[in-house]
Amino acid sequence: LGLKNFSVFCNHVLTPAAMTAILESPEQTQIESSASVAIDGFVGPAHVSTVIGYRPYEIFASKYAKPVVIAGFEPLDLMQSILMLIRQINDGRHQVENEYIRAVSREGNLKAQQLMSEVFELKDSFEWRGLGSIPESALQIKPAYQYLDAEQRFELSQQQSRENPACDCPDILRGVKKPQECRLFGRGCTPETPQGACMVSSEGACAAYWNYGRARQSASSIIKAVS
Repeated sequence: LGLKNFSVFCNHVLTPAAMTAILESPEQTQIESSASVAIDGFVGPAHVSTVIGYRPYEIFASKYAKPVVIAGFEPLDLMQSILMLIRQINDGRHQVENEYIRAVSREGNLKAQQLMSEVFELKDSFEWRGLGSIPESALQIKPAYQYLDAEQRFELSQQQSRENPACDCPDILRGVKKPQECRLFGRGCTPETPQGACMVSSEGACAAYWNYGRARQSASSIIKAVS
């Protein structure tokens, strides 16, 4: 349409690239370390998979021997997906299973993929919170559409993010630590006073542990006290 007052700041990232970086991190390749948390499997993202399909995740089953289950958004979807993961782990299997069959196929949305390839291309590198720079892990707008690219149009510069040095969110994001192992968890870092991304987001691991894990711990304490 030749619009001159419209621009896009592109921050599309690629889930499989981040999964690969986590699995190939020193913490996961040296899982014998007592500081490491073993990753038993992955709950695959629903909205991403509706577009790219579940074929890109098959490498995690074949090469890394990790089960993957593509999950839907509803509570029953998540519960069923976790059950499917547990069954794979108990059986010693590592496959890609699709729980979200009503929206996700192996090949994905081919029309959407065609449009994406027309407008976007791989970015050389992208800075991930907790993972650092991962090559070819994000998309950027192709030169033909750069007149709509906010980074090019407004000459935006990349700013280095600064983590609270006492916050273990990067380790939690990589699966190296559990939220309650962070020095700040519950000690100045709560959903009301978050110190890191894992507590800021309502979907973050620390926020989930704070809202739901404490109730489980309290119940466990009550059971121990009674027994």
